[in-house]
Amino acid sequence: MNDKERLLIKVANLYYRHDLTQQEIAGRLRLSRQKVQRLLRQARAEGIVQINIRPLTGAYEGLEEALEKRFGLKEAVITETSDFENSAVVEKEVGSAAAEYLLRVVKPGDVIAISWGGTLLGMVNALSANPLRLSSSGIRVVQALGGLGDPNKEVHAADLTRRLAQLLGGEAVLLPAPGVAGTRQAAGAFYTDPFIQQVLALARRADLAVMGIGAPREDSILIREGKIVSWPELEALRQKGAVGDINLRYFDHYGKAVPSSLDERVVGLSIEEIRSIRQVVGIAGGSEKVEAIHGALAGQLVDVLVTDHVTAERVLESGRTR
Repeated sequence: MNDKERLLIKVANLYYRHDLTQQEIAGRLRLSRQKVQRLLRQARAEGIVQINIRPLTGAYEGLEEALEKRFGLKEAVITETSDFENSAVVEKEVGSAAAEYLLRVVKPGDVIAISWGGTLLGMVNALSANPLRLSSSGIRVVQALGGLGDPNKEVHAADLTRRLAQLLGGEAVLLPAPGVAGTRQAAGAFYTDPFIQQVLALARRADLAVMGIGAPREDSILIREGKIVSWPELEALRQKGAVGDINLRYFDHYGKAVPSSLDERVVGLSIEEIRSIRQVVGIAGGSEKVEAIHGALAGQLVDVLVTDHVTAERVLESGRTR
């Protein structure tokens, strides 16, 4: 080993192992700071210093990158699940990851459109433990779908909207209408109401849409919590090729809207209106949501996906098998 090599190793040890600054190294070895910088660059170029990033437990950067590349996502956020088959567990775990994501990206003055569902409830509950509450935030949280089921229950869209706005220190903008009207004509009447028009116009201009991704299943929260939509209606949608929904707007495996009489009765943003929002965040996970998530990604209905690691793996496998 010659003197040049010894100097490279010494400078590298002082900087990377002993945490001396470049200026401190320069003073100690009677070198200029510029010389120390050059030596550190050379040590890395020659392989004397090798920097490795060690993945943390629960970090799935490979899966995230694969989803982003396959489906053109702006970002995939993947969390670990302890029970892929248990929807209640997945909703809580994915909801917690969604809360962390939201805290990272939300900005003062943002308009946030929100739908409904168990995973969004998990997100809001997780935020309750770590609220942002920006002072004079100017944030407005807009209900993008009318109410479904008992308005006193936590999962109701209006309650989620109010709670999220409070946790972000913002204002809730509620949509005073049912999520599904009794008839197409009744839905049309709601759309003519000036206040409802104003709320939906604001939702369309949202900076961020936070949407649950649902699946047409007999044990879904839609059937459990509401009495307006029946299982035969959902089964008919399945027969037409529906695999999932965003904001109660059903789509097929390719993310294309599936028209139906139910769609004509929904009071809320349409798929195309949601797609036009600047950043749409889809939040879902678990065994029953794999096909629905794949459809939403294939149709580019969301820009960001928050899910669990097993679902991410299954979605990628589903794409390869077709």
